[in-house]
Amino acid sequence: MLTGMEMMACPNLAVPAEVMHHIVNVESSQNPYAIGVVGGQLVRQPQNLGEAIATVHMLETKGYNFSLGLAQVNRSNLGKYGLDSYEKAFETCPNLSAGSRILAECYANSGGDWGKSFSCYYSGNFVTGYRDGYVQKIYDSMNRSVSNTAAAIPLQLIGAQTASRGSTKPPAPITSDSGAYRVAIRSVLLDTATSMAVVPPLAAASAPATTTATVPAVQAPPAQTTALAATSAQPAPTAATANAAAEVFVPKVRGPNDPVPSAAPADTAPSQVAASPTVSASASDQADLRQGNRDAAFVF
Repeated sequence: MLTGMEMMACPNLAVPAEVMHHIVNVESSQNPYAIGVVGGQLVRQPQNLGEAIATVHMLETKGYNFSLGLAQVNRSNLGKYGLDSYEKAFETCPNLSAGSRILAECYANSGGDWGKSFSCYYSGNFVTGYRDGYVQKIYDSMNRSVSNTAAAIPLQLIGAQTASRGSTKPPAPITSDSGAYRVAIRSVLLDTATSMAVVPPLAAASAPATTTATVPAVQAPPAQTTALAATSAQPAPTAATANAAAEVFVPKVRGPNDPVPSAAPADTAPSQVAASPTVSASASDQADLRQGNRDAAFVF
């Protein structure tokens, strides 16, 4: 089958190649070996040059009038338009050149009317082509060609932010179990501790010389805070406890017959008792061997 590019490559066409393209569509369905019989019809169209040559010889022998090739040039016009052999008549460009010259003559005789020109090409007059529907077939081919033209893809307008090549993607959400979440929390804690523990140099320089800069206390962890609170809640040791811890124990030995020492006065303060930890040198101890009195109840 003939393609549009092959037809456009043919030189010396007497009419535009686009017009001949629609003539070929209707006349031969783009089959270069097509044969049209006047008053008859072939069972099928030839598929190669050999079948086409054999068929035209058979038709010629039997006296049939026929047209052949892409532009369906009638056998009576072959010699007039340079198609001096059947083989040449089935060639693409020679056949199209002959058909374009016939159509150009019809166009000139019709006064520049393409409809009448198509009717003239079909039947040799300006009427039969309209009556048999041939002219309408040419126009239908033209309409199909227009409808098959690829349409441009419509443009969809989008927002300026979306259209910007420099726009950035929205930040991805951070989950509590992700590494990014732990890094972010650690950075926040470090920044907070640093800002609380370090006094900005500018603020320290602008403060009066007599003013002592106060460093905010860093908040301790909950467990450590609880331990500190429990420690501070305990009462401070009293003076009596401190004096008792400092008192030195001095052992005293007495026999069973020694008199019991009198108890200290009730109104004596604990601090006075604790203030006299040592034994007076003038007091006598009945068990003291250095005084000559022995106690037979104890054996040392």
